Amino acid sequence: MKAKKQIPAYVYVVLLFSVLLWASAFSAIRSSVRYFSAGELALLRFLSASAILFFFLSLKKSKLPERKDWGTFFLAGFIGISIYHFCLNLGEKTVMAGTASFLISTIPVFTAILGIIFLNEPLSSRGWAGLIISLAGIALISFSEAGFGKLNPGTLLIILASISGSIYVIFQKKLLEKYSALEVTAYTMITGSVFLLFYFPGMIHSVQSAPYFAILEGIYLGVFPAAVAYLLWTYALLKMNSAAEVSAFLYITPVFALIIAFFWLHEVPSLASILGGILALLGVI
Repeated sequence: MKAKKQIPAYVYVVLLFSVLLWASAFSAIRSSVRYFSAGELALLRFLSASAILFFFLSLKKSKLPERKDWGTFFLAGFIGISIYHFCLNLGEKTVMAGTASFLISTIPVFTAILGIIFLNEPLSSRGWAGLIISLAGIALISFSEAGFGKLNPGTLLIILASISGSIYVIFQKKLLEKYSALEVTAYTMITGSVFLLFYFPGMIHSVQSAPYFAILEGIYLGVFPAAVAYLLWTYALLKMNSAAEVSAFLYITPVFALIIAFFWLHEVPSLASILGGILALLGVI
């Protein structure tokens, strides 16, 4: 049996910093989407991220995808980048950053549902219990954001983003059988950006009229939560004993997102939204 290696303390710091960057994305979106359309902000973000990741691909002399795999990369980019971030950005026009982070944290729930429906993957009794708890939490969030008895369309958009993220996970698993994590992430971001080029004229116009802080927030989203956080996360993954140890850090993302939203945007979600978020997160764990 292979002995577990000692993990240096700085690796945990790297992991926490990655999660902190990802958590900050929800506040940056909430702030900057006031000055950009959902598609324009997504394009600004992923043009920035693609440039950085393409640079790292060049440094590592990574291979281009095989011709037969380009279709899969474009489909993964369309679903996991274009649709996911368009829906998330549009949803955050009316949904608080912390609440959005709870909804997005349910991606594993929808991945499990898709696995049951399309891949005939079995789910344990514990898994079913977690699924029901998470769905109850999602329902509580959905109906509490606009007041009980009403439904905020923004929450439905973010749920759609979560579903598209779960579909992307399935594509990602397939692509990771042949390509490195860096290659899969970089090429899906690049191909996803292609579909967003429709918003390029509008993005240029918005950049010219938006305040500087909003432009910097859009670039920040691409440089740090998208590119830098991913690179740091991948580095830490190589240093840890297992992927499960790393994934455990993701569960604290909504906690950081709530704290950041409080200081950045002075937002405090309703008690019902927080309780729904806790339920959704408990179901995932």
